[in-house]
Amino acid sequence: MTPTERLAELREELSKGRVVEAKLRDPNFHLDGLCDLGSEIIYIDPRPSIVLTLLHELCHRRWPSWSERRVDRESKKLFASFSHAEIAQWYRLYLKAKRARQTPVLVDLDV
Repeated sequence: MTPTERLAELREELSKGRVVEAKLRDPNFHLDGLCDLGSEIIYIDPRPSIVLTLLHELCHRRWPSWSERRVDRESKKLFASFSHAEIAQWYRLYLKAKRARQTPVLVDLDV
């Protein structure tokens, strides 16, 4: 099966719905998502990816001389050390700090 065919199947699977955004908690793992095969509901927790992305971008802003590789390594290391409570705390801090923007930000990566 080609990647295009596989993506088409996943797109079809997504069209079935039953995707729920929810906070996920497990005492032993950081969960970004969960597929309950019994109910066929997929649960997605936005907090881990948002917190990891936030740490990554904060590193860029705080240490602009760091390479992308170092920023990636350091932000992942920090995130891996977080407990569930720390992820939740940083997510709450993000919610307090964020502002929504309706128009897209045009990015020019050739700078």
